[in-house]
Amino acid sequence: MLVFSGDCQSFKNEPSPSLNFGYSEFAPYTYTDENGMASGEVSNIIRKVVSESDFEFEAIPGPNRRLFRSLVTDNIDLLMVVPFEHPDSHKLIFGEKVFDILEISVFWLEGNTPPINLMSQLQGKPLITIAGYSYGGLFRGEGALVTTERFNSESHPQALKALSLGRAPYLLSYHKPAMFYFEPEPNVKLSSHTLEVLPLVLSIRRSYPNAEKVLKELETRYAALFPERFLELNPNLPKD
Repeated sequence: MLVFSGDCQSFKNEPSPSLNFGYSEFAPYTYTDENGMASGEVSNIIRKVVSESDFEFEAIPGPNRRLFRSLVTDNIDLLMVVPFEHPDSHKLIFGEKVFDILEISVFWLEGNTPPINLMSQLQGKPLITIAGYSYGGLFRGEGALVTTERFNSESHPQALKALSLGRAPYLLSYHKPAMFYFEPEPNVKLSSHTLEVLPLVLSIRRSYPNAEKVLKELETRYAALFPERFLELNPNLPKD
């Protein structure tokens, strides 16, 4: 019995395995706060889910493309993504549970600009977009807006400024980030319409030890820790 007890104590003192979560500056979902810490709605959820699953949590910031390269080269373990097709996407396992959503919305200034209700109405119209965003493939391959003239801005504040200055009549952006940075101006009214909703799921690098089991465990923990959110975003999935 003494030997067995000693073995248990030794096991408990072993360090917990770590999970590195890669994130980009994408407020209010994920961003670095004034103290240099990962913050935001999604970052806070992943931190709690990982920690409550007995893993050490570490957040690693970076641009989206660099984060993806880091994941396929085993330097990052987790990413929150919209499921996508890529030559290296087989190196990831995409989760089935939705953690959040991305609303692709079109913005315009009220006045002489006709409102937009359908994605097809943007074809052939000059459009402001944010550099580095995939927009769910709208501008690639056979995407609905592949031939649309785009004016890329480096950030949401720059894109909103370009819209106010008339660089183009419409801005296509993810709704929450755009509204996070929007600062109302006198006599300027911003209108918007959501054109598409994309799911955000947790992904893990396939080379992580027991990757499928770990991802399943994290999704189950997410459902237990955030039941109302889970049911709202996953109405057709059973709660494990």
